[in-house]
Parts: sequence; structure tokens; C-alpha cells
Amino acid sequence: MHFVLVHGWGFNASIWTPLIAQLGDAETTAVDLGFVGSGGNAGVPDWPEDAIAVGHSLGVLWLLKNGGGRFAGLVSIQGFDRYCPHVPKSRVVALKRGIDRDPAGTMEAFWGSCGAPGFAPPSALKPDRLREGLDWLIQWDAEDIRKSLRCPVLSLATRDDVIVPPAMTEAIWGRENVVWQPVGGHVLPIKFPEWCAAHVVEFANSVST
Repeated sequence: MHFVLVHGWGFNASIWTPLIAQLGDAETTAVDLGFVGSGGNAGVPDWPEDAIAVGHSLGVLWLLKNGGGRFAGLVSIQGFDRYCPHVPKSRVVALKRGIDRDPAGTMEAFWGSCGAPGFAPPSALKPDRLREGLDWLIQWDAEDIRKSLRCPVLSLATRDDVIVPPAMTEAIWGRENVVWQPVGGHVLPIKFPEWCAAHVVEFANSVST
């Protein structure tokens, strides 16, 4: 079994470390989008077409846009197929201005609102890449791609998520298709890695049978 994991905006692939530890001997490809730290893939890495794709937040949108449907199932962890107009564009633009003025302070406030204060030191930030990621949030729209998926989909979310609110999650994935955790902020993979992994593995097993 192979899992492809893509993190969200403002984080890096280390967000998956606790979850990967729960996956046993499964093979994993953790894509790093280069927002924080020295990581970052120059392009789209290769992975087997029968892999299970797991995205957190923007990572789901990235998978839909760049994955080319090369996965047997998709797990959305607090993810989406487009960010605007579910969230006002002005909110994302304000984040871009914050990155211009005070990258460290802006990111600390963002991580705090997610439930992961102090995620990385200021020296690890990549402002240009962070701005590019915010442009993705404004411009990318993969709604049609999501609707055309022929593979199974699992959506995990929290009721106290202020970045991707419950109403947005339900509008995208359907109320009946979401598995909820009451709390966890916007960082389910960090707060509840065992819970996430259990659902991911159960889903992967159901896809492969």
C-alpha cells in the first residue's frame, strides 16, 4: 500500500510525521511544497497510480490540480477543491500583505489560529513561496476536477476549524460524507494522528478490496 501525502499552506511535510508513524510498513511519498524549511519538490514527484492520496487543507487542492488523477482514492483532511469564494478573497489578500510586512508575526498568528503555535522558527520561512501559495488559494479552482473523480473519497474535518469552517466542508464534500472530530483546530494530523491514520487505513483497505 502506498500513500501520497501533501500538506497545507504555511506548513511542511513534517505535519505528517505523527500520522506516518501509525501507517506501519506502508510506503509513503510526502510532498513538500516549500513554504517552510529547506524542503520542497522542484516538480510533481512520481508515485504509483494505485496510491491513496491524502491531502491536508491546500494539499487537497494541489492533488486535484497536479495529481492527474493518479490515485485510487482521495482522503481530504480539512481540505477543499477551491478556497475562494467559500472564504472572502480579501482575507487571503490580507495574509499576503501580512507576509510582505511581517512574515514571522503573520505566520505565528496563522499557526495560532490553526492550533499549532510556534510551528517553525522565523528563519525557516520562505516568503516568496508563501505568497505563491496564497495566489493558489485565490486563483485555483478544481471543483470540476473533484466532481469528475471516479475514485472513492473520504473527508475528515473538525467542528472548531476556523480556516476551513464546517459549512464550507459540508458544501464541498456533502454533509453525509464527512467524518467529524469535535475539536482539533485546523491541524488534525498533528492533534489526532492516530484517529486520522485509523480512518485513512480503513479507507485504503476498503478501496483495495
